[in-house]
Amino acid sequence: MMSRCIVLLGKEPIAGQVKTRLAKDIGFERAAEIQHQLTLECIRVLQPLRVPIIFQMSGNVDGAYANIYTALGAFVEAQATGTLSRKIFYASQRAQRTIIVGTDMPLFNIREIERALLESKLVIGPSQDGGYWIIGGNRIPADILNEIPWSTKQVYEKTIAKCQQLGLEYKVLSCQYDIDTESDLSLLLQDPRCPQHLKHSILDILENTNFPQN
Repeated sequence: MMSRCIVLLGKEPIAGQVKTRLAKDIGFERAAEIQHQLTLECIRVLQPLRVPIIFQMSGNVDGAYANIYTALGAFVEAQATGTLSRKIFYASQRAQRTIIVGTDMPLFNIREIERALLESKLVIGPSQDGGYWIIGGNRIPADILNEIPWSTKQVYEKTIAKCQQLGLEYKVLSCQYDIDTESDLSLLLQDPRCPQHLKHSILDILENTNFPQN
């Protein structure tokens, strides 16, 4: 087993299957293409850490999108099936210390991720919607993932409570936001941390009239 790795959890960017809340405002095709760009950016940002980047993807792991992510340096493999609890736990077993992040927020602080890889404690970073954007540790125990009310504003709070109940030492990382809605996308475009190439890619998608509407 490898000593350290980063696991990205995400979906193949198929129209109608990703970013459905965002798609209500900008269309399914545009939303899927933005998901693709966010995933690409996550992989690019993490590359300098020089640890394996494993993209556990829901979808066709032998398809065109998987090939693009592989060419960029990620190892693409299938996600676990079932609940999000099961998917995160499965991902956490890939290395002695695994850091798990989603593909909804590409503006990582690379030094923060690097420190998280070297930490001995469990790490978790809250997101503004009440969930978390990162979790990592040395073989994360399944108990902290059970009975979590996923997709609610209580996810982070309940996970911290589980850590405390189990007596686990943990470190809280920075708070970030997910790109789930049109207002989140606007926030990203205005964020000074957003690189120009990502901003231009997103604006090109939004302004491209060739994408069909819902």
